[in-house]
Amino acid sequence: MKLHDRINRVINTAAFEESLSKSGMELFDFQCEWPKYSQFDDLPEAYRKAIEAGESELFRTGELTLV
Repeated sequence: MKLHDRINRVINTAAFEESLSKSGMELFDFQCEWPKYSQFDDLPEAYRKAIEAGESELFRTGELTLV
C-alpha cells in the first residue's frame, strides 16, 4: 500500500489526531510535511505512531482489515 493511501485511511480518525497532539504536533503541520517522505519508514517517529494509532482504531472498529 502506498504511503498516501495509508494516510488517507487514517487522517480523520480520533486516534491519529490525538497521537499527533500528544507529540506536540498539529494536523496542519503533518499535512504540510509528510509529502517530503516517500516511505513509511522514512517518516519521523511521531508521524509513524500517529498513523499506526489511526490504523489500530480502524481495526478495532472493524473499518480496516490489514493484509
